[in-house]
Amino acid sequence: MNINHYHNKDIDLNRWDKCIQNAINPAVYPLSWYMHIVSPDWEGLFSDDYKTILPLPIVKKYGRQFVIQPEFTWQLGVYSTESLNPEVIGKLLSHIPSKYRIGSYHLNKFNVIESGSYAVYPLQTTELQLISNYDKIHAEYKSSLHTRMEQARKNKVSVVKSITNHDFVNFAYTFDHFNTHRLNPARLIMLRQIVSNAIRYRMGEIYGAYTKENNLCAAIFLIHYRGRSTIHYAVSDKDGIESGALYTMIDNVIITHSGKSIILSVDDPFNSNLSDLLKYFGAKSYTFAKIKKKRFLFNKK
Repeated sequence: MNINHYHNKDIDLNRWDKCIQNAINPAVYPLSWYMHIVSPDWEGLFSDDYKTILPLPIVKKYGRQFVIQPEFTWQLGVYSTESLNPEVIGKLLSHIPSKYRIGSYHLNKFNVIESGSYAVYPLQTTELQLISNYDKIHAEYKSSLHTRMEQARKNKVSVVKSITNHDFVNFAYTFDHFNTHRLNPARLIMLRQIVSNAIRYRMGEIYGAYTKENNLCAAIFLIHYRGRSTIHYAVSDKDGIESGALYTMIDNVIITHSGKSIILSVDDPFNSNLSDLLKYFGAKSYTFAKIKKKRFLFNKK
């Protein structure tokens, strides 16, 4: 397999995206429109036939080029329509130019490698299979979850899907008390672009929860792509947290999509609040790898 390496402006983006769409392990993160937002100077490694690809998020600073995992992008790595064995993964990784310092890079859960010249750190994605009917999924809810959902009913929390991307992002920036790290201006701009483009490409969906006084108190943004619905970002003010609004919203998502061949996921390995939230509904965690290039202080003989 011959491996090519180009800047994104020289890549056939239609063939690139087609590979991801038909891949054994499709995901939204390596799609060209998504990479343009989170890493405008990204590059790509790919086979001559575009059946195997690897996106490289490049950051230039201090006159050098670094591979650094972008914001809102939790899994990258190798995507292929044919094979994902360790040999193929290793071959693509070996073609990352040695001049690029790998500060951090996340593979996806289908990429298995031996550490070799890389230091490997395990991260986790949280997933809930929705292929069963709602009653069967509901039976796996934790007992404490029923109390929280009953609390939302008593507080007359209502859930709708008519919230606009503008209202969602503004609420996330101004009122969110759910996330440990608040949105700074740079992350706000990036999130706004992701939300608007996901909706433009008919991949995005926003659920909003309202108090009985009709005030927005919580919201979740999902991206649907090739059988995977990812809770990309969730927000809540104090009323939403106290009323159990986030729980009843996720329950509504499950009601809507249960019985379909869909995985509901939280891919952000650093948002324990959100992954723990999904675990109340019976979700389980799966491992994927973060890699860094090892630095050797001497040459082995």
